[in-house]
Amino acid sequence: MTGISQSCSMVSATEQFTSTATSEPSPAPRPAHIVVFCDRPGPLDPLLDWLAEKGAQITQMPLRRLPLDWFDDHAESHDVALVDADFLGDEGAMIDFGIRLRRFAPGLPVIMASRRVTASDYSTERMAICDVTLRMPVTRGDLLEALSAALENHSHWMEKRNEGRLAIAGAPPPAA
Repeated sequence: MTGISQSCSMVSATEQFTSTATSEPSPAPRPAHIVVFCDRPGPLDPLLDWLAEKGAQITQMPLRRLPLDWFDDHAESHDVALVDADFLGDEGAMIDFGIRLRRFAPGLPVIMASRRVTASDYSTERMAICDVTLRMPVTRGDLLEALSAALENHSHWMEKRNEGRLAIAGAPPPAA
């Protein structure tokens, strides 16, 4: 998996220690850290098991009663969030949770998975709440494509967010 980042990979610990042709050994890439907001057992279990087999570190968080201080303390220590949006409830709850993730963990790319969406969306159409939306059931190929697109889309969202903040900071004070 090359989509997570240059410094992260999903390879087993034994695969991380291969010889290199350079005289200076390069540091082994750290495993990808993925936070998953879902109920277990659930529809994402086969993918989560596969990711763990590939070396990813999976942190499962309950969707209900998630303390806000968790975001401050732990959210951005992960590389990406995978959310079972169906477990959240209706569409309004999904949107609220996505906005909450964006507000309290802006550096965290977000992938939402749901049976209620018509099709997967790898565009920036829903960037206010997530970077990619996947229609369940999700295949391994879908997830790999989503991870790559989420990083790219998240970078775009961060640029837009920062541009907006700069524009606000440079605006003249409102007339009294």
